Amino acid sequence: MYAIRWVALFVGGLIVGGCGLYVPEIQDFGDKATGQQLVESIVYNVTCEVQDAIDKVYNNPDHPVKSTFLDTWGVQIALSIQVEEKSSVNPVVNWLPLSPATAVFNLAAGGTLSADATRQDKLNSYFTVAQLRKLGPCPKGARPGGLLLMQSNLGLDEWLYDNLTAANTGEVKYATDYSDGPLKQNVLSHEIKFDITNTGNVTPGWKLTRAMINQSGNLFSATRDRTNDLTITLGPTLATPKPVVDKKGKPVVGADGKVKTTITYGPAGDAYTAAFASQIGLAVANAIKSNSLP
Repeated sequence: MYAIRWVALFVGGLIVGGCGLYVPEIQDFGDKATGQQLVESIVYNVTCEVQDAIDKVYNNPDHPVKSTFLDTWGVQIALSIQVEEKSSVNPVVNWLPLSPATAVFNLAAGGTLSADATRQDKLNSYFTVAQLRKLGPCPKGARPGGLLLMQSNLGLDEWLYDNLTAANTGEVKYATDYSDGPLKQNVLSHEIKFDITNTGNVTPGWKLTRAMINQSGNLFSATRDRTNDLTITLGPTLATPKPVVDKKGKPVVGADGKVKTTITYGPAGDAYTAAFASQIGLAVANAIKSNSLP
């Protein structure tokens, strides 16, 4: 029984330090400052990807263009970073009591305790193509580079070139009102997803005179799953007048007696619907994957 009590203490120690009991960190290694730097680098790199792609469309040295169907469009960027940590403890003990040689009785006992913690951070931003053209490309060498969403080329420029070619040949008419785009709408969408899973387990075992401990299964297992998803949706913009208000929140009236307004831009119906559908699909996919993780 002493050995069983020792195993119980050992398992308890694993539970205290196990995954799934605390909010997961975004970074795999390092402190919170490292996590902040990682997020800043990803956001900067993603924004640069869009800026550089738009700049290449209009300022390609080989095929510069002054106007395309993108002129009045906007770009919605949806970035999702999800980290999930799971741990489980499954001790198994088989007790062999002191008994006559002809006895066949033994007592097996086991139990399972698991913990699961998920962290999901989302960032959404919106730019008009006109705004991006004014920003120009990111400075050379400014993009951080690296793995996953830190790569210096996420493929958006190639996707835009392919669709510009299709538009120039008249195969697809993005500038018209009827739906004839890749999504059966006048919308373009570019999605990149990285999924990395690490799994490990530890199973110390003992064979004693009257007990066998952890001779099967995994005593302690831990899983860390990271999903980085980037969806870039391009589509027509919707200009919406918005009243100008003062510090007290009251509308500002001009000399002509009319309320002053400013114009805000956002995705039009098709573009908004496509982006929203992508986010719903991502949420469903993440839920299914989470249930299938060990």
